[in-house]
Amino acid sequence: MNDHSLKTSHLGPGLYRYIWAQSRRQQIAICVLTMVLAPLMMVPLELQRQITNKAVESHDVRLLIELGIGYFLVICVQGGMKYALNMLKGQSVEVIARDIRLRIVERVSKLGPSRQVASTAFNAGTVVSLLAAETEDVSAFGGDAFGLPMLTGGTILYVTGYLLWVEPAIAVLAVVIYMPQALLVPMMQFFINRLARLRILNVRSLGRLAADGMGGRESGLSIIDRIYKLRMAIYLRKYALTALGNFLDAFGVIIVLIVGGYFVIQGQTQVGTLVVFMSGLNKIADPWDELINFYRTISNTAVSYEMIRTQIEGDFRAKPVEDVPPEPDA
Repeated sequence: MNDHSLKTSHLGPGLYRYIWAQSRRQQIAICVLTMVLAPLMMVPLELQRQITNKAVESHDVRLLIELGIGYFLVICVQGGMKYALNMLKGQSVEVIARDIRLRIVERVSKLGPSRQVASTAFNAGTVVSLLAAETEDVSAFGGDAFGLPMLTGGTILYVTGYLLWVEPAIAVLAVVIYMPQALLVPMMQFFINRLARLRILNVRSLGRLAADGMGGRESGLSIIDRIYKLRMAIYLRKYALTALGNFLDAFGVIIVLIVGGYFVIQGQTQVGTLVVFMSGLNKIADPWDELINFYRTISNTAVSYEMIRTQIEGDFRAKPVEDVPPEPDA
């Protein structure tokens, strides 16, 4: 692709609006593939149940082979579709990264060398940060912006619906287990966003100092220490949520084993149903974790995008080192 023209003259205030404008074709294809792929996630669960409850219990070798072949074909189809999905995501990532970098280069070139040196918004350190890490953060999100919530959310809905159909009591318990995480994540993310914004400001200030030859050594050391503290404060909150998620995943398995095992002992359900629930819980847990991570990512990316947008549009001026606000207490 040799066309270096920009599709729009401004980035615009909305992250999703910008992503859609730059990678509409890829996003439509991603959404179509996702709508086909999500329902397929529950097919292996039903095949597992049929293999255990019908083929194995009835000692029907022919049925076992037929179901096994069907299972294999479903896996192949899913694998091929996921490959195509990942390629489309990768293309959308690069389209967005290319567009942002073109805008940055165009903006810097309009300033001219003398104004670049004088500008607090487009000194060398800030430009490097914009072209590298900050652009990568926004473009990486572009690949998942539409497809990931559709795929993970769709998978959770389809699998949960299937489990409710198979055994409602166990399915309801499995859903309730994840409620605490759904309530805590939005509250925790608010603080993480504040910390992420402060970190970006400090990294830009450090880049400016480096571009100026690290004239203020003490200021540089202070910023480095501040970035470290901000990172640790982010990790404290981020990994607390991760630990909670891991605990709930393990706790869910225990609940399903105990309740499902009780139902099997009482003759209220079959062993195959318990096997399906164990597998189904994993099919819910992984997309759920991805959905939680996506929520955190979209919040962080929105901060990065807004800072890039204001920088390119000329509304923002990087704060001097001494004016960068201190980090909140961890």
